[in-house]
Amino acid sequence: METNSEVLLEVRHLRKWFPVSGSFSKEKKYVKAVEDVNLTLRKGETLGIVGESGCGKSTLARVILRLIEPTEGEILFKGQNLASLSAEEMRKTRRYMQMVFQDPYASLNPRMKVGNILGEPYLIHGICSPKEARDKAAQLLEMVGLGSDSLKKYPHEFSGGQRQRICIARALAVNPDIIICDECVSALDVSIQAQIINLLEKLQQELGLTLIFISHDLRIVQHVSTSVAVMYLGQVVESGPKKEVFAHPTHPYTRALLSAVPVAVPGAEKNRIVLKGELPSPIDRPEGCGFCTRCALADDVCRKESPGNYLVGQEHICRCLKAGGTLGE
Repeated sequence: METNSEVLLEVRHLRKWFPVSGSFSKEKKYVKAVEDVNLTLRKGETLGIVGESGCGKSTLARVILRLIEPTEGEILFKGQNLASLSAEEMRKTRRYMQMVFQDPYASLNPRMKVGNILGEPYLIHGICSPKEARDKAAQLLEMVGLGSDSLKKYPHEFSGGQRQRICIARALAVNPDIIICDECVSALDVSIQAQIINLLEKLQQELGLTLIFISHDLRIVQHVSTSVAVMYLGQVVESGPKKEVFAHPTHPYTRALLSAVPVAVPGAEKNRIVLKGELPSPIDRPEGCGFCTRCALADDVCRKESPGNYLVGQEHICRCLKAGGTLGE
């Protein structure tokens, strides 16, 4: 799919710190869930965000939508800083930025029929009358591969894959520019995962959607993404075009993740990189590089000096002192 060069979303030096309560220390402490994140997403592209559990992927997604308020930084959507908008202005803007959550069981109201769930966005944003909303809900179901007879059913009457289709239909209701898919296939069987991914790709081509696809499965990210951002301990440690990052991984953490991807060739040998050491606490981050406690290449400089963003290829950025390249912002 061809992409547009227009920048739709830009994140600059974004931080989200959560205060820690109940500490005996006089010093106020924070969980640094998102720390100095910079991202750029162009219209029609798919940005894949990967990293192990607890690295801040889902928090980042919620901060971008301002479901959680940012501590610091800018979120530019079509050139407008979302962090400066009032609650009412953000409510109107959020129509163009939707989210598909990880758990299709928890993200649908069990007391509402599917027709009401899909019709609700139209009524909230005053797009059409209740009767028209019901007709549009039926069209949405057809679009995601479910029949209009599903309108009168409750969420518990559907399988996990069908519920995720309903969640996708709800996200499409208000004709958004960006959809954030937060681990939207991780709770599904492999065969159902493939169906949902194919559906998203089909809808992206037909509707010109821009996607942020969050996952810990590198195979899926490699398949669906245009560009990739690798997160570790709240920071993006490597980012760039998909082909560049997968062909020339530069950060030691990215290399370790890629080495863990199973090979589909029986008997094939693979150089598995096993990370040693403990994952640092986001409350007490290590001085210097956040990855130095698990990195085989770390030296005294890495333990004292915090790395910046180094340009190591065309739009390929790595947060590592040993990356080489040109130091950017």
